[in-house]
Amino acid sequence: MQKHRIMKFDGSNCGMNRTLSVMMIMLIVLIPPMAMAGTIMGSAHDFRGYRWRRSGEICTPCHAPHTTRPLPAPLWNLEAAMHTYTMYAKTDRPAAADQENRRPDGMSKTCLSCHDGILAPDRYGGMPDGGVDLTGRDPVGTDPSSNHPVSFVYDTALATAQQDLYDPSKRLSGLAGSTGTIAADMLFANQMECSSCHDVHNTKAVPETKLLVKDNAGSLLCLTCHNK
Repeated sequence: MQKHRIMKFDGSNCGMNRTLSVMMIMLIVLIPPMAMAGTIMGSAHDFRGYRWRRSGEICTPCHAPHTTRPLPAPLWNLEAAMHTYTMYAKTDRPAAADQENRRPDGMSKTCLSCHDGILAPDRYGGMPDGGVDLTGRDPVGTDPSSNHPVSFVYDTALATAQQDLYDPSKRLSGLAGSTGTIAADMLFANQMECSSCHDVHNTKAVPETKLLVKDNAGSLLCLTCHNK
């Protein structure tokens, strides 16, 4: 017959039990925030609660499963930015001259659907402009020339000619949890876009930043690409 061992607890176990109880309480308190970390919920792009929202869904202001717009973003639902933009064109580098004043396209055009401050953010799903303005969010208007250039090809050829840029096909991005290169982790069809630096879905954004993919303390994000 199998014998069962009976455990006896005396006062010597109290300290251990108390420690285990404190640890369990800490885990219970910490688990909910951890579960919410790294998601769009609670981020700057969680629009639930805004008066212009037509449903409680998080994704539909930008994406929809049907009747979407022909833009290079998955199932895009918002009206496209069709304005003429004055882009960044201040450079003393001949190597970049052919890309000066290049118009935004690709992923950056989807960002400007809201962030130019011209199209109302409630113009999604084929609905008309409800007169909602993007305020307090640094709208760039049609003259983002004072901002970092976007929608330009950043490749080995540019890095070689520019000389103060790292080769994106060889330089590691240094993003948390990644061993990929700049090209693999931060570029879109070899182009630098708004979402090269900003994580719109908050999956890897640094907390307490404007959805930056990397902490810019000490210009760390800038120095990912710029060889200074």
